[in-house]
Amino acid sequence: MTPCFFGSSERQLFGMHHPAQGAERATGVVLCYPAAQEYMLTHWAFRKLAGMLAREGFHVFRFDYYGTGDSAGAVHEGRVAEWLKDIRHAVNELQDLTGVQRVSLVGMRLGAALAVRAAVEGLSTAGLVLWEPLVEGAAYLKELELLQTRRAARTLFPQPVVPLEVRQELLGFAFPRALHEDVLALDLTALPAWPSTRTHLVTATPKPEYERLQRHLEATGLPFQHHLVAEDTGASTIRESALLSNRVLQTITSLLKEAA
Repeated sequence: MTPCFFGSSERQLFGMHHPAQGAERATGVVLCYPAAQEYMLTHWAFRKLAGMLAREGFHVFRFDYYGTGDSAGAVHEGRVAEWLKDIRHAVNELQDLTGVQRVSLVGMRLGAALAVRAAVEGLSTAGLVLWEPLVEGAAYLKELELLQTRRAARTLFPQPVVPLEVRQELLGFAFPRALHEDVLALDLTALPAWPSTRTHLVTATPKPEYERLQRHLEATGLPFQHHLVAEDTGASTIRESALLSNRVLQTITSLLKEAA
């Protein structure tokens, strides 16, 4: 692994390059993390996935969005439009570092929605892998709010419930009104167009929002596959232990190998 800072001097981003091992493939992979609220739950899984892909000959790049992780910026400065630019910078950085011409995007939860939006807005991709994607912003926020309520109920001195738009904090991370509105506006099934690249939807359980997304994608006539992969941990929703399903990681690795 090779850590690096990239982007502009005013907006430095932190990234990690996992060099290809053995015969190098012509396609690289950029991994798009979920939001800060789920970052710690998924960091190890992303690191493991990067290693698995590197051993299959892929150059892999994972990075922190501006205002998250080890990138510059305060948490409250995060915005969807800026994170889309960060994905484009990450793709360019991987191409500059390695010379790969084509890059696939693998995104989880909010990261999956950002990957789609980046591709819709002109980023050329070899393929999209959407891992438990955020399909509709409102439903996603309700999930996080429910988790916040459950956590609060287990504390010794529970705090009164305060609407998100008032407290501007969610699961211990700043969640300003502007970012709240950005996420609310996300709806993958309402996009006027879809990237003309193969899309893989990888989920652990059937959910109504995934079924809606599948119908939407099938209606486009573009190459699409839905892979239902039962988790080996037995969990089915966002949870407070790490999301480390080896079956999912193996599935994603196999899909990218086949495409390459």
